[in-house]
Amino acid sequence: MTTEATEILLIKNMTLICVLIWTLLCCCFTESRGQVTVTQPAAVTSALGDSVTIKCKTSQNVWYSSPYHYLAWYQQKDRQPPKLLIYQSSTRESGISDRFSGSGSNSDFTLTISRVQAEDAAVYYCKGDFDCSKRDCYTFGGGTRLDVGGDVRPTLTVLPPSSEEVQQGEATLTCLANKGFPSDWSLSWKVDDSSGSWEESGSPGVLQENGLYSWSSTLRLPADQWRKVGSVTCQATQGSQTPLSETLRRDQCSQS
Repeated sequence: MTTEATEILLIKNMTLICVLIWTLLCCCFTESRGQVTVTQPAAVTSALGDSVTIKCKTSQNVWYSSPYHYLAWYQQKDRQPPKLLIYQSSTRESGISDRFSGSGSNSDFTLTISRVQAEDAAVYYCKGDFDCSKRDCYTFGGGTRLDVGGDVRPTLTVLPPSSEEVQQGEATLTCLANKGFPSDWSLSWKVDDSSGSWEESGSPGVLQENGLYSWSSTLRLPADQWRKVGSVTCQATQGSQTPLSETLRRDQCSQS
């Protein structure tokens, strides 16, 4: 390797090291401040054609340079990168529909979507820019999921444990909820019409191609307890809607 090539390589390595050090310093600096938070609701729901608002609140005022408040909104759909919608609180990015509008100042901001369409279903993030001791920094909110559509009650199915599993000392039951809307239906279990401290686990709503959601939840019991059970019920609840349930009687199951 020539002397000139060696010098170029050293310069590149030193540049890379400087970038890494700067990145670490930035991360440490941002973490050490730690007081700046950006809060959004986890989810909102809208029917087609309606208007919906998403709120964003920051724990301190965003950076202000008259007449602009430096708060931006992004839209992210499944398996796609975030897309800038609004910057400087109310300025639409080029090419963004006028159905999207932003407003607010200081620490309170709002994204409004008018005439909501099915394609608007996505997660929306607000990002505040702040003056961190004369050096710019920014913080994102946790994101707000927008569900688009009308209320649809899911169908429930309760699957019993396998006889092979019961013979090994455990019993796992599964509740499947399909084709429901919006995404915040939750599943819970009752054993012989009572709640208890048994082991439960569930999954968040999964969006299907038809625009509806599916969920699942499992209930685990010791085999001895399962053999004494009369019935197991899976219940689905969402907001003010009437709960629905599906019951499985143990005597309907094949015995091990």
